[in-house]
Amino acid sequence: MGMDEAGYGPNLGPLIVAATAWPIAGDPADFDPWAEFSDVLGPPSRSTKRLVVADSKAVYSAGRSLVPLETTVQSFLQLCDIPAHNLSGLWSAVTAGCTLGTEPAPWLQQEEITLPLEADPETIALHTQRWQTSCHRAGLTTRPVVRATILSAARFNEQLAIDDNKSTTLSRISLSLLASLVDPGADDPTLVIADKHGGRNRYDGFLSEAFGDRLIFRQFETAALSCYRLGSLEVHFQAKAEEHFPVAMASMVAKYIRELSMTAFNRYWCRQRPGLKPTRGYPVDARRFREDIADRLQQLAIPLDVFWRQR
Repeated sequence: MGMDEAGYGPNLGPLIVAATAWPIAGDPADFDPWAEFSDVLGPPSRSTKRLVVADSKAVYSAGRSLVPLETTVQSFLQLCDIPAHNLSGLWSAVTAGCTLGTEPAPWLQQEEITLPLEADPETIALHTQRWQTSCHRAGLTTRPVVRATILSAARFNEQLAIDDNKSTTLSRISLSLLASLVDPGADDPTLVIADKHGGRNRYDGFLSEAFGDRLIFRQFETAALSCYRLGSLEVHFQAKAEEHFPVAMASMVAKYIRELSMTAFNRYWCRQRPGLKPTRGYPVDARRFREDIADRLQQLAIPLDVFWRQR
């Protein structure tokens, strides 16, 4: 299993933590997805013959095409048998039933994003078929799993009011997601690799909280890698963990959902304020955007905590 986040730094838009799980036979440390899927997947390049899997920052950034990111993630979602015809359906599927209708933000309730946004459906289907063949050849008889926790600005601020620390919020929601997906009491071993949460090196307290005070064996904690064992789980928190395939896939899923959410956000506000320059939500430009729509925000009676993440 791999875990990563997208949207930790911005003031606008959601924070998303995603996890991808790959059910394999034998010792998970012996399975090399990069080698097993080398005919289907590759690093970022000009070639379109293989799906791109890497740290999402290397796959997509402002001003670049969404197509490589979307093609890979949509193919992966089809591999997981997850319907992703629109943002609301995708949101519900990866969050195990939470819906956009429960969100107070009007841009999430009113803006439906039809998918795929830019990528070609036939190309996605072709890549999915090839990936399925590669999975069967590698001995994966069970579909991979993807889950996510999505904190809109309102939900983020609610959790931050409890934690009083942004890093604590990230660690808590990440390990809560992990606990919903794995069982330390299972017979088969599970290897979990997560990107480090900022500069944090110690995670045993959060693991204990998430897993009901189960005994945590701390193996070592360094700036590069912190490792723990609990039951049949081995959990690694690693700097630049996107070098590992399941973490890179989690990074890309989280990034894709965030970009779709920001598309809905910008469409809503550009209708409210014609000629408005869209935003990606990062601090400097977020303040510009907030000033540009300040009077409309007040007219619409949208609470600031629904719009703006406090940290």
